Amino acid sequence: MQTQTSTQKMNKELKEVKGTFAGYEAATAKPLDTHNHQQLMLELATQLQTSLEIDGVIHTFMQYLHAYLAFDGYSYSLTSPYVDIQESRQKGHSCKYNLSLQDMPLGELAIYRGRKYAESELMLVENMICSLLYPLRNAISYQQALISAHHDALTGAKNRFSFDESLQREIGLSQRYQQSFSLMVIDIDHFKKVNDTYGHSTGDKVLKNVADNIQKSIRKTDLLFRYGGEEFVVLLGNSDCEDAHEIAERVLNSVRASKLELQGQELSVSVSIGLACLQSQDSPHTIFDRADHALYAAKNEGRDQIKVA
Repeated sequence: MQTQTSTQKMNKELKEVKGTFAGYEAATAKPLDTHNHQQLMLELATQLQTSLEIDGVIHTFMQYLHAYLAFDGYSYSLTSPYVDIQESRQKGHSCKYNLSLQDMPLGELAIYRGRKYAESELMLVENMICSLLYPLRNAISYQQALISAHHDALTGAKNRFSFDESLQREIGLSQRYQQSFSLMVIDIDHFKKVNDTYGHSTGDKVLKNVADNIQKSIRKTDLLFRYGGEEFVVLLGNSDCEDAHEIAERVLNSVRASKLELQGQELSVSVSIGLACLQSQDSPHTIFDRADHALYAAKNEGRDQIKVA
């Protein structure tokens, strides 16, 4: 029974491999002479330049590689921007490459198959990788530029530039699919006093600390923005008032429990939160205003609390 299960599992994996690479040209047995090699490199380099999507560049490269080298699966990972591609079978023998160009890390590429690679095959892979490096670097730089344009450099949260478009889109989706939607406006209490007393470098640490605590308290599908100064906004898709209030409580408690070490002393930080839930007559402007007014009510009534519009 154990052998049968193992065989069934292997057959299933092989079917997945076949399905993954069904659109690829089968690996050829013909040797690559100098002319064919140069033609392949030129064609590959041209195709790799057609996309600035990291996934697209990697997929195109692996498609070309598979035309000359049989393999069962591959993986590609990158830390910043975060990319994690895993295609088909990740077992057996592998050749792995930590890619870089002019000291810029370009991620790790691993290629898997059941049998060992010959030296000539490894040379082919390494030669083809030379054509991958510049297009991959361009794609990574482009994606990093996009992230920088839409994210706050200090906190990592999305910035004001992308807020209006995101709010309009999230409300539109909620109304279209008749889902609930909520919005939180969060302000750091007594932040001006922190800057005046300890300096702006400490203020930056407080901002980063609060942003990190908000991010770990909300769901992966929620969107965090640094709206301006010490104020943050969270868009809570598919979240009614009860759900949103629970998330706001998590944010409040997480920030409250976090302590910053400063010259041997602990600096306590708290936030005030205004919460508004989407109503049928709401526009992006009105729901934000209602949450903002709720925030000021929380401030006026003692801070370190949540008020619902």
